[in-house]
Amino acid sequence: MTTIAMDKNGLIAYDSRETAGSTIVDDNCNKCKESNGVYYFLCGRSADEDTLIDAVENGERSSYPDAISTHAIIVMGGEVYTAGITKEDGYYWQKERKGNPLSRGSGADHAMTAMDLGCSAKKAVKYAMKRDSCTGGKIRTFSLKG
Repeated sequence: MTTIAMDKNGLIAYDSRETAGSTIVDDNCNKCKESNGVYYFLCGRSADEDTLIDAVENGERSSYPDAISTHAIIVMGGEVYTAGITKEDGYYWQKERKGNPLSRGSGADHAMTAMDLGCSAKKAVKYAMKRDSCTGGKIRTFSLKG
């Protein structure tokens, strides 16, 4: 999966590891996609990323593939949202409150704990890399403040 974290200062950090089960497929994958001026920081099955982007941009579908599992932190018009699609829960989309730390992905709990202890999003992803085997590679960042 991956780890995506956003700290209270609007810094988003994310790793570059892509896995398939317990196998590392790529340690230089860019988890950020831009579409129509919207930034998607994605985790989950990479095969499902475009399906989530389509749902955000064009509305929820009535059904999704059975194995779908994808989540994102989204920056649109200076606002932050989270969205995802899973087989169990279907599609969700919500606006997040400014100044609230967020994390998504397999290392999300580790990152959130690190941010609760005062770490930046970048440092939080670094700590998640230490404990989550699906988080690794490079840490990239994006700032809401430009």
